Amino acid sequence: MNKYSFGLLLVVFISSQNLKAQTASEALQYSLTRSVATARLNGLGGAMGSLGGDFGAIGINPAGLGLYRKSDFYISLGPSYFQNDALLKGTGNERYEEGKTSFNFNGLGLVITNEPIGSNWKNLSFSLQIAKVADFNQNTYFKGKSPGSITDRFLELSLDPNQSGLIGLDPDELDDFEAGLAYETGALFDPVGNPNQTVYTTDLLAYSGSAIPKEQLLKTRGSLHDFSIGFGGNYKEKLALGAVINIPTGTFKRNNSYKEYETTKGEFLPFVNLEFKDKLETEISGVNARLGLIYKPIQALRFGVAWQSPGVLNLKDKFNTELSYTYNNGRRDTSLTAYSPDGEFNYRLRTPMQWVLSAAAIGSYGFLSADIDFVDPSSAKYNLTSDSDNPSDYEYEKQLNEDIKKQYKSSIQYRFGGELALSKYRFRAGYELVQQAYKNADEYNSGYSFGIGYRGNWSYLDFSFRHAKINQSYAPYSTGNSDFDGNGTIDAPSPLVNQDAFYQSFTITLGFKFGAIRSYSYGGLIDN
Repeated sequence: MNKYSFGLLLVVFISSQNLKAQTASEALQYSLTRSVATARLNGLGGAMGSLGGDFGAIGINPAGLGLYRKSDFYISLGPSYFQNDALLKGTGNERYEEGKTSFNFNGLGLVITNEPIGSNWKNLSFSLQIAKVADFNQNTYFKGKSPGSITDRFLELSLDPNQSGLIGLDPDELDDFEAGLAYETGALFDPVGNPNQTVYTTDLLAYSGSAIPKEQLLKTRGSLHDFSIGFGGNYKEKLALGAVINIPTGTFKRNNSYKEYETTKGEFLPFVNLEFKDKLETEISGVNARLGLIYKPIQALRFGVAWQSPGVLNLKDKFNTELSYTYNNGRRDTSLTAYSPDGEFNYRLRTPMQWVLSAAAIGSYGFLSADIDFVDPSSAKYNLTSDSDNPSDYEYEKQLNEDIKKQYKSSIQYRFGGELALSKYRFRAGYELVQQAYKNADEYNSGYSFGIGYRGNWSYLDFSFRHAKINQSYAPYSTGNSDFDGNGTIDAPSPLVNQDAFYQSFTITLGFKFGAIRSYSYGGLIDN
């Protein structure tokens, strides 16, 4: 499985716990966030950790606050486009394209800078900012055939863990969001009807190993922004220090429609078709801190170090499901639809710490810069019992945290950027190389960016374009790969969808400067 993060992260799995959003995939998406606040930052490929003087740089290394020469106000926004080319793994399936265009609010901020009198601190700065760190807007569509059925999942959820074979829970004990709906509609049934023991089966269990036609349209929406309060200073023009408190806020929404059906009459009798829909909305809030420093051994060279603390996210899920099932009763087709109640669940996620090392070389006509990010998503950890005393939530929490450790590893991310200054005009380019965080993947994904800008004495205007290729895979639904009949073969495989996708974004940043603390000639190419 592949994954790539440009402030763009995905959740596409149906969870194994009553359709709540808690998955290892969700933990990964909240672990790899990064600021995309300004066009200057994006045009440089995100490599601003040792530069400062830009609101985007504050989100990477808050020591950049110490290098402001004037107070500053900005607003940043622009459109983005995400295209998914999805292919269901199976024989003879075709690839389907689905795109989504969004208009994004990237950032808004204010820096107030002043010069202490009679001090070695050349300037002190205070900042307020809201900056985008993740974008969830995309569509995915596939159609094709593969072994297995979502009814296998419903069957797994109905089985009694204390029994063997297909002996299941009492119908009144089935969950209200998947297995319970399957029983209500006839997708899951007891053919014997023994009052002392329930044995479940499905219409498609007899076709285990057959390629079942499948189709899905998945829409995800939302974004994540960091509201930050920062403070930084510049000591003797040699050392800049800074700190920010980040308060992440945002929403994630998923609207999923998954279908299975026969392509010729009587192909999978008595099964005819089904459609499973689920809706999820997650409210996100939390807190983390970021500390940084920038050291200038000489004016033409800068080194930076930044550390982001482990974060705590408070997550609130609201969800519901719907299942429609059609089967032939021997005389005619019968269709039934069942609806779940509205579910709600509160929980927490601890996100991993992050490190950024950076360097920049500065000349009379611009600069070159580089950042290296270090983050370990395997250290993310769920707390599902913060507002719950349910033992099953505790067991699922342990399972999730073990899955995170098994699936993920540390990721190193390289970013390179350069800016050419000709009078008041700026020309920028950047390149990003991101190591995949999956333990079974050694590949790197790449992206590139370009930008132009105008830097006046009291205002500035910047434009950027970024392009990222994204290779990834996901499961439309997950199973435990059960062997229902005990013959040594998997009867409940999980389907896999491969995606070749790309993400493009345009960013426009408009800023105004005021209250210069003093004239400063050398750093004007970088510092504001």
